[in-house]
Amino acid sequence: MRKYLVAAIAAALLLPATAQTAAAKTNDNTTLRASSVAASTPTRAQALSLQRTAAFNLANRMAAQAPTANWRQKSRNADLLSQRMRLPNISHQERAIAIGRTQLGTRYRWGGTTPAGFDCSGFTRYAFGKAGKNLPRTAAQQKRAVRAVSTPRVGDLVFLGGRNPHHVGIYMGNNRMLHSPRSGKSVEVARIWAKATYGRVA
Repeated sequence: MRKYLVAAIAAALLLPATAQTAAAKTNDNTTLRASSVAASTPTRAQALSLQRTAAFNLANRMAAQAPTANWRQKSRNADLLSQRMRLPNISHQERAIAIGRTQLGTRYRWGGTTPAGFDCSGFTRYAFGKAGKNLPRTAAQQKRAVRAVSTPRVGDLVFLGGRNPHHVGIYMGNNRMLHSPRSGKSVEVARIWAKATYGRVA
């Protein structure tokens, strides 16, 4: 009888320890699962980075298609990019360039302001307008509306023709600009061939 009593007491003493061990294992498993879920859920910064990459990939595809796309498709592409690129980690200069590149190959048209045909200032006004920034109509008016800068950054406006410029484009870096050149030509990226001044769209 005494032997059975000792065994019962020993078992009773072991039970809490076993329960604690099981509880600890359960807690460990729960913590592990929570950590795994947290690791697989992107942060806001990561999500924005992925959206930025996707938007620029789309912009590059549209730019590659632009020379053979018709004006209706170019208009739709510009509208789509205007929405997709409205992210806090994409500047309006980057948006304007991406939207401008959807118009590569669009024929120059005097007074033109749409994908059916652009003159130089109509093109810059269109690209920045879709990027959320309003510009005046002519190159001279645009020059007066922006902040003059001596060292250009990608996305700044390029003005040719001195104080009262007759031509405007978007600076692409390496002494090149995206612009609608002149009659008989199309929207293109070209070398800046004359002395230029620069302005930053705020």
